[in-house]
Amino acid sequence: MESKDVVIIGAGAAGLSCALYLKRAGVSFIILEKGAPGGKLLTIPHIDNYPGLMPLSGSDLAMGIYQSALNAGVEVSYGDVSSVQKNEHGDFIVDSGDESYLAKAVVVATGLSNVPSIKGEKALIGKGVSYCATCDGPLYKNKVGAIYSTGDRGLEEASYLSNVLKEVYVLTPDDQYQGSERLLESLKKKENVIFVNSAKLTEIKGEGHISSIVYQVGSKESELPLDVFFPLLGEKSASSFLSPLKIELSHGFIDVDSGCASSVKGLYAAGDIVNKKLRQVVTACSDGAIASNSIISYLRDKKKEAGL
Repeated sequence: MESKDVVIIGAGAAGLSCALYLKRAGVSFIILEKGAPGGKLLTIPHIDNYPGLMPLSGSDLAMGIYQSALNAGVEVSYGDVSSVQKNEHGDFIVDSGDESYLAKAVVVATGLSNVPSIKGEKALIGKGVSYCATCDGPLYKNKVGAIYSTGDRGLEEASYLSNVLKEVYVLTPDDQYQGSERLLESLKKKENVIFVNSAKLTEIKGEGHISSIVYQVGSKESELPLDVFFPLLGEKSASSFLSPLKIELSHGFIDVDSGCASSVKGLYAAGDIVNKKLRQVVTACSDGAIASNSIISYLRDKKKEAGL
């Protein structure tokens, strides 16, 4: 079993920011990521609110953050973490496939994951059902698509798709779409974007590929023929691997203090996995930096307790 001072789970903006600070402090750590470094940023087509930078794509910003970490000597390792638990000495055991790691502290920076919740959704993932407009939108050029969402991410995805698809339906369960007024007004001016408010999705239909979605507005049920569909309301916090620990959660999100420390001593959380009001890349990077500072103090205290 490989031993490290810290295991960071997730190489998105929060995890990479934490790794960068820990590397500069000379802390021994490993950062595990089951996908590509960059996390959710890789699915965002346009970012224009990151201080100090001109508007750019999420993937470009992700690459910039990743490159900063690489320049500092950070290495990202592949790892799909299945469980985190504590041993009799109070250290953490992080299981990841065939590998296990022993650590004094753990940082959870896994963000959000999509959990299929609509009838027919799971069977049609990759068959016209997608969670990334920039990834799969171009495959359906000049065809008809829809997004089921609320908030700015849905508006950003719809804005991208409006330049690719013939028609884009934006469905939301809210009475009025909740999001940036600037993005809303821009989309409402586009003739190929149709908003459907107060919509409740009941089924995604298709044999081998999506053919339509069924939704209700009030008591009226409608069926909309589609070529591609992006159900973006099924995002849940990726925290199930923490079940062996008695950690305080709020609706699946980790409760932390001002130092990003959870209710479990030595376990920290950063980014979208945290129970907080604002989930933006700038707050994710901030969480990572704050968590690293707290961890450095925590490790220093542990050494004093051990008389080292």
